[in-house]
Amino acid sequence: MVELPEGPSLRHKRKVSMQRKFVVFSTLLFLVIFISGSAFFIMLMGGIIRANTGYALSKTVEIERLKLENHVNGEIAIIMKMANSPLIMTYFKNPEDTVLQAQAFEEIAIYRRTFAANTVFWVNDIDKKFYYDDAYVYTVDPDDPENYWYDLTLYRTERYNFNINYNPELDQTSLWINAPVFDADGKPIGMLGTGIDLTAFIQTVYTAYADPAELYFFNTEGEITGARNENLVKDKRLLGDLLGEVGERIFTKSRTLEAGEIIYFMPSNWWGGTVALGEVTALNWYVAAILPFRVSDVLKTHLTLLFAAMMIIIASVFVAFNLFVMGLFGPLNNMVKALDQISADWDAQSGAKDEVGALGMFYDMAITDPLTGVYNRRYMDGNLNKTIKSLSRGNESKLSVLMVDVDHFKKYNDAYGHDEGDKCLKIIADILRQRVSRIDDFVARYGGEEFAVILPNTDEAGAAHVANTLLESVRERKIPHKGNEAGGGYVTISIGGSTATVTHSRTGMDYVKCADRALYASKQGGRDRYVHEVF
Repeated sequence: MVELPEGPSLRHKRKVSMQRKFVVFSTLLFLVIFISGSAFFIMLMGGIIRANTGYALSKTVEIERLKLENHVNGEIAIIMKMANSPLIMTYFKNPEDTVLQAQAFEEIAIYRRTFAANTVFWVNDIDKKFYYDDAYVYTVDPDDPENYWYDLTLYRTERYNFNINYNPELDQTSLWINAPVFDADGKPIGMLGTGIDLTAFIQTVYTAYADPAELYFFNTEGEITGARNENLVKDKRLLGDLLGEVGERIFTKSRTLEAGEIIYFMPSNWWGGTVALGEVTALNWYVAAILPFRVSDVLKTHLTLLFAAMMIIIASVFVAFNLFVMGLFGPLNNMVKALDQISADWDAQSGAKDEVGALGMFYDMAITDPLTGVYNRRYMDGNLNKTIKSLSRGNESKLSVLMVDVDHFKKYNDAYGHDEGDKCLKIIADILRQRVSRIDDFVARYGGEEFAVILPNTDEAGAAHVANTLLESVRERKIPHKGNEAGGGYVTISIGGSTATVTHSRTGMDYVKCADRALYASKQGGRDRYVHEVF
């Protein structure tokens, strides 16, 4: 049996009650449920929202793509009609004919008014004079690198091409549609075209664009050609440089698009949102709509109210359960208060930190001898009968009981004092406890200087072996005792033992009485010896 630890009194040592531990535990458990449940809910709803968002963004991309394509296709149709005009073709072949020039200029002016930007330019391949809105501007030098567009359009373009440039003076980004003009033999004789104010057009798109997603137009090189922030177009920023990994993935996906196809996907990061991507066939551009994932989008759903209601119900259950448990702790708290008072009255020492520890400590006090630390008489009586009941279920189970008495202990007290006598009993108890080591065996203080050793499943020979071990161990300890002349001036013990087959008819007291008779015979025989009796 473990000795009671030293320390401050129970009332001052116990710091955290079981009630508080339970409240803290249940609170932490609820927080774990709430946090993990919220994370799972957000992930689940995020997947649903992304799917819905992807469909909506695909529609957005389709609409904005059609807007741009329809606008550009309308301009292209007018340009191609001009390029096929017999009057303009004749004028381009005879630019010095003033009468023909006047007629052509009048027709070109009519076409110019049909363009959205009310702008048109042309140049023939004979005098290479560049006209812009009916006015001569300059003569084109095809060998000048800045005029790369001239040969590109005239000799390497079958129908039309595009180029984008930024005019810092006008703070305007323009998309130029350039179409070569061919004679009847298919020989290029000049070019004409018009410009679309991309800045104004994109702003028109964004003015009418109410969706929260970011919209980007970009070309086959990944260069941004349309964005809410005009500086991205002016600076010719690359989509990958602006958006990083997401931009790179968008650009890579664009290379695999088929004509007219629109796709949506989620970037690699779970929180990266949703991207819809489509091709603007007329311009050989792409348009991407990007909507980042936001937790606020999840919170706006009706299912969030359902989840919140579920969490409130769970919290209410936790609160109700805590109140119920607190009610159960009421009687336990009253019992512990009473035990605290007993502890204070007895000056008991304990390291218990909660109600269970306090009850455990007082249970130990109830079954333990306070002086020696071994079991007391109350525990021995109850456990001995319990052992007999258990062994009686077996077949011919043996039980041995040893009664141990310190020889001439009254003389020891008279000679050395009661304090030293108490120390002597503690030493004897320690020796008995150390030598009786099987899990079912136990030592108890029977009263005064008398101890009992209970040995289940032990026959006569086993009991004799234990008894002789105890006798020798006490002798080897050589505790001085001048009143014990027979023991050579040292403390000795006398032991009486009883052994019998366990039956329902025999009680623990039967074993004790038999062993006590044997103990009496041991003392009568000269002490410091073991006498055994079988009944």
